[in-house]
Amino acid sequence: MKVLYFTRDYTPHDFRFLNALVEIGHEVHYLRLEDSGRNLESRPLPSTVHPVEWNWGKEPFQMKDAETIVRDLKQIWDRIQPDIIHSGPLPDVSWLTAKAGLHPHAAMSWGFDLMHDIEVDPVMRSNAAEALQTADWFLGDCYVERDAAVKLGLDEAHTTIFPWGIDPRRFKHGISQVRSQIAAEQDFLMLSLRSLEPNYSVETTVRAFLQAAAVEPRLKLLMLADGSQLQSLRAIAAQAPAAIQQRINWYGRIPNEQLVDFYRASDLYLSASITDGSSVSLLEAMGCEVPVLVSAIPGNLEWVTEGKTGYLFKTGATGELAEKMLWCTQNQDALRRTAAAARQQIEEKADWDKNKFRLTEAYQGALSVSRERSGKF
Repeated sequence: MKVLYFTRDYTPHDFRFLNALVEIGHEVHYLRLEDSGRNLESRPLPSTVHPVEWNWGKEPFQMKDAETIVRDLKQIWDRIQPDIIHSGPLPDVSWLTAKAGLHPHAAMSWGFDLMHDIEVDPVMRSNAAEALQTADWFLGDCYVERDAAVKLGLDEAHTTIFPWGIDPRRFKHGISQVRSQIAAEQDFLMLSLRSLEPNYSVETTVRAFLQAAAVEPRLKLLMLADGSQLQSLRAIAAQAPAAIQQRINWYGRIPNEQLVDFYRASDLYLSASITDGSSVSLLEAMGCEVPVLVSAIPGNLEWVTEGKTGYLFKTGATGELAEKMLWCTQNQDALRRTAAAARQQIEEKADWDKNKFRLTEAYQGALSVSRERSGKF
């Protein structure tokens, strides 16, 4: 198929989808709505992807430009004449696609749009509902996204739910080359690589670490991320004694190809996110057999069963997270058992090389629904 892939920015997830689509054999045209200035993905587009030139995608999206963008989007559709448009996130990219009246249309949730954005902004809720009610098909990476979409008017029969998944042949247990550079052998190294943004509640992680580190001197925290809250989080950490502050490594964002080595260096993966679908970093950690301790939000609950494939804490519960950090340092045999079970689950459910073909299934569904709808008018 000739696919017009319309996305908000350019991220590692976009690279993953674009690469998968060309590997499957689709002809892919890439259309970018904005450049947020965050440089989220440094790898160039896959060589056979065709970037679409237009007046947008060079600065942050502003709603005041929507009418003009819709007009330009229609012109691009007429020029390229794709078989389908794949859009997302829902409240802006899929909504613009709906406004342009483009079909067949496969709209994809990015997790945060249905798990958070529509809950805090009535305009985003309205836009997402319009996108879902007019799209021909819906793609999501977990069932909690589907359920949220159905509440906004999606026909549940028109859905493909599949984990975005990982490459378990790459993300697997092994020797870390960087461990000795970032932690001593006796340290218990905890990894946080969620973006330093409100949705991920990294403040909960930092405050819990400060509590636990005051009790257990072996604890060390590796912050492998950046974001708008960096300075405020560092200010929180600065309130602790210097000896504890020194056990937080503010490493920053690293290239995707280096991630495996940092997973392998870690003794525990942390996420205090308040909203998520199937977190790819969680799946990558589980693939590398790193024990996981994460917030008990619906997206995480589809992967983590307490004491079997990982450990959970109540969302936002700093004290409980601190207690579980300490428990983990004393129960590493139990952690290893959960990590082995998590790895088996990844092999069974989260192999991206298998799951990516669900994209074609979704596109075929969208084409069928679009033909059916057009025949009614």
